[in-house]
Amino acid sequence: MRLFGFFSLRTKRFVYVVSLIMAFVVVVVGYMSVSLSFVFHAYVAVGFAVGLFFPSIIVHLENRRKRLIDNAWPVLLDNLAESQAVGLTLLQGLEDVSRRNYGPVTEELRKLTAKLTFGVEFEKAFLDFSKRIGTEFSAKVSALIVEAVRLGGDLKSSLNSTAQFVREMIEVRDERESQLRPYLFIIYISFFVFVGVIVLLYQSLFVPMAQSQQTQFLNITISFESFRALLFDLAIVEAIFGGLAAGKLSEGIMLNGLKHSVVMLVIVTVIFTFLL
Repeated sequence: MRLFGFFSLRTKRFVYVVSLIMAFVVVVVGYMSVSLSFVFHAYVAVGFAVGLFFPSIIVHLENRRKRLIDNAWPVLLDNLAESQAVGLTLLQGLEDVSRRNYGPVTEELRKLTAKLTFGVEFEKAFLDFSKRIGTEFSAKVSALIVEAVRLGGDLKSSLNSTAQFVREMIEVRDERESQLRPYLFIIYISFFVFVGVIVLLYQSLFVPMAQSQQTQFLNITISFESFRALLFDLAIVEAIFGGLAAGKLSEGIMLNGLKHSVVMLVIVTVIFTFLL
């Protein structure tokens, strides 16, 4: 694990497998402890929350790292253009800016500079650089720099134009996210309305119906505890998919909603276990 949330594929797979095992263990322990009683459904909800918790952290840190890298590009390109203005070569300029701090992109920038110093082909070095960083902006910036060097001309003007392009792209991204952010609140409001309706159904409909140990519901004989468990299961499903929908609507990526799924699972578990 690195400071700004860069994880190797091997590390991520390990965390995903361990999270899956932990979730499975929680469910198995619940089954062995309380069998298929209502409390078992609480174990299932906790199992889902545990299984999604660490993957949600990885996704969050990876997104944070990518945002820091993208936000650093305009300043980095401006500084690189300044080095061209004072007469440095591109390699010298890269060596100069790599000594400064641009957040998580700095380490990758130093690797790029080292490769170029040891004679690695310019285009290949930048291609590897953009792949390691793994952000859309970085791929575009690397491609623009490679083309500017290949075509020749005023590199300083090209770098300044690229910096302005990235600034505009960041503004568009931020504006889009600000426009989508209200949908996150709509998802949470819908979630609480759904849970509230379930609570009202339970207290206003199912509790009065539970005059005997066995109750008829849709011509099916079902115990009163099973009513409560059924509603709990519906709330668990709503929490998981509601969180994923929140991530898709607010940030454009479904996996970004894992953290919202964990929060909603904790909420429904507390409500159904301790308050209902």
